[in-house]
Amino acid sequence: MTALIRSVPGYELYRVILDYEALQDGFLDRIDDLDTTLSAIPGFADGAVQKLLTKNPGKPIARKRDHRTASMRRTFGWESLGKMLEGTGLALVLVIDDERFAPIKDQLAKRRRRREPANASSTRPTWLFTKKKAREMGTKRWSMLTPAQRKKLARKAGKASGKARRRKSLLIKQLTPQLDILRGPGPAGAQAARTTPSMDQLPADPC
Repeated sequence: MTALIRSVPGYELYRVILDYEALQDGFLDRIDDLDTTLSAIPGFADGAVQKLLTKNPGKPIARKRDHRTASMRRTFGWESLGKMLEGTGLALVLVIDDERFAPIKDQLAKRRRRREPANASSTRPTWLFTKKKAREMGTKRWSMLTPAQRKKLARKAGKASGKARRRKSLLIKQLTPQLDILRGPGPAGAQAARTTPSMDQLPADPC
């Protein structure tokens, strides 16, 4: 594993990290090798690096607002970890450790189906629900119904279709006069123009 990491251009193996405390030790050793101090790491407020690298939880601090206690110790987050890596000139390299993973590998559940790539150019899987399969399933479901169930569903579909037709017809009747006016000259348009009073025919304002 060491030889493999050393072969990567631009990287040199410095420390193998297996847990959080080893990560803290790695940062502390790197700071000592750089012959600098914790407060000299850029991007952190005063005392922040000490709280991130300390292993002593410290004295609990009482919170009056929620009646809980907090510790002076802090853990790395996605932002602070990036700043610490950049400030110490280190990088995280993920490697496969088959020896430590062997006891856990047998406990993992297997994926039921093969994972498909999330790519728009990939072919459509054959197991997806298609129009053809929808028709086949509909035909199969209809063949499993009894005559009484088929009659009930047909009556329900007929009522829904008739209701939709009546609603459409009523809407057309309501919108027809307005559509004729918008279409311009014509029998309906001329009739609407004759029945619409002009400005001279409007009654005078009593005020």
